[in-house]
Amino acid sequence: MTTDNRTVSGKTEQQPTGKPPRGLRGWALRNGVERALKAQHPLVAGHVANIRRKNPDATPAEVIRALGKQYQLAVAVTGGAGGALAIIPAFGTIASLATAGAEALAALDASVLYTLAVAEVHALPTEDPERRRALVLGVVVGAAGETVMQKVTGKSRDWAQVVTDSLPLAKLGPLNSGLARWFVKRFLIRQSALALGRALPLGIGLVVGAVGNLVMAKAVIRAAEAAFGPPPERWV
Repeated sequence: MTTDNRTVSGKTEQQPTGKPPRGLRGWALRNGVERALKAQHPLVAGHVANIRRKNPDATPAEVIRALGKQYQLAVAVTGGAGGALAIIPAFGTIASLATAGAEALAALDASVLYTLAVAEVHALPTEDPERRRALVLGVVVGAAGETVMQKVTGKSRDWAQVVTDSLPLAKLGPLNSGLARWFVKRFLIRQSALALGRALPLGIGLVVGAVGNLVMAKAVIRAAEAAFGPPPERWV
């Protein structure tokens, strides 16, 4: 895969081009994205409603903060669980590596649920599969997603409403293809490094797994803040 450099807001970012990574892992991840999008979407309204039920007076901003805390906790626990297996002598390292794929997909599920839940708080429509895919991939890709979105929507920030409401459908196919290529490559590199770190013995893997996933979650949260803009002042 190759990249073109483009300048966005005074920074040089990479524009995804070329073909997606090939092989079984790339295929599995692309299918994992589709599965997560389908599986998590029906859970979104209930996820947000559960937080509001616990705190009926919570503002949209407070609910989004609660969603972020739950998301970070979920991925930290997931990452730490794989690292905890490596504590077991001999068997643990092998088991940790063997479960790395499942842990990566669990982190992906959590990222999809978080992104769609924030869209729910912002009252943005996510029923259309192509728009939903573009929204989620644009957020989880991070800084490179901002580059792509500026090219397609004319906005590197606050682009979520354009994607879910008014972006012409003809642009969504090429947009999603580009985002998927970039996402697969970055996710494979990051999760491969984390898988090796989680397999370290003596409890080191537990820390690496938890902290590594937490860093990833914080990056997704920052990307979501840029994509969605300020929370609504009141519930719609």
